[in-house]
Amino acid sequence: MFGSLSAVLIKCDNFEEMKAFYRDRLKMGTVKEGEGWIVLDTGAGGELVLGGDTGGETMAIAFTGAELGAAREELRDAGAMEIEKHSDMWRFFVKDPDGNTVLIID
Repeated sequence: MFGSLSAVLIKCDNFEEMKAFYRDRLKMGTVKEGEGWIVLDTGAGGELVLGGDTGGETMAIAFTGAELGAAREELRDAGAMEIEKHSDMWRFFVKDPDGNTVLIID
C-alpha cells in the first residue's frame, strides 16, 4: 500500500555547493537534473534529491510505488494532505509523530 522507502529529499540553501559535494566529492551518479534540482543515485537502489520539493521542510523522505488512495485513507488521521499532481507523478505529504515530512508517491 505504501510502496518502498526510496528517496531522501534535501532543501538546499546553496544548491551548487551541495551538488558539488554529493555528486563530485562523494561520486554519486546523476539520475536526472533540472533547474535548481538534481536526483543522485545512492548506489543502494535509492535516490538523493537535492533542491527538490520537500513540502517546505529542510528534509523529507519519500516512499514510491504507493497505492495513493488506500495509503492516504490509512493516514488521514495523521493529517495526510490532498493527493496532487507533480511533474509526471501523483503524491501527498504527511508528517510523522516528530513532525518530519513524509512524501507518498505513486
